Amino acid sequence: MYVDYEYNTSDSMQGVPRYVVRTPSQEFITVPTPSNAYELVYEYYRNPVDLELQDDVPSIPQEFKHIIVDGAMYYAYTFRGDLQAAQLSEQKLAMGIKQMRSLYINRYDYVRSTVKNVNNINIAKV
Repeated sequence: MYVDYEYNTSDSMQGVPRYVVRTPSQEFITVPTPSNAYELVYEYYRNPVDLELQDDVPSIPQEFKHIIVDGAMYYAYTFRGDLQAAQLSEQKLAMGIKQMRSLYINRYDYVRSTVKNVNNINIAKV
């Protein structure tokens, strides 16, 4: 049975959100529709922007902007034929990318609900 949760305002179809769904229009909805205000905490990843114009701003964190310079220096030294300096710049670039990956990508996050079902809690009487 198909139920359209997105536009249903009936109180019987509202409750504690159990699922987060991405719609074809790239929006997020919760199912069922929230009956109260709930806090939704999430992480996301976005693709970096191409640096084409002189005023483009890189999307990487401020503390890793030197990695862009290391990459540019690697290509500049390679273009000039200074292979020893190019190798040093390439090593710095690889170490910077490895450090950035270890801090931002290589994490094992998981998703779990922190909603407590009050109906199933056993309360001991003292």
